[in-house]
Amino acid sequence: MRELAVEASYDDGATWNRVPVRDGAARVRHPAGAGFVSLRATAADGAGNTVRQTVVRAYRYGPA
Repeated sequence: MRELAVEASYDDGATWNRVPVRDGAARVRHPAGAGFVSLRATAADGAGNTVRQTVVRAYRYGPA
């Protein structure tokens, strides 16, 4: 893999925030309170192949 970018959304994909990626792992920081996280990842390899995957409401965070 040549490039990996991850974004998170806390409003069902209306807005996206870049998430730091280190050694292939994304570090998502949640806002205060409770809600859902949507994730979008984009990757590219050395041959120029790309993929983009979006998962809306990937998981819930915070107190129930």
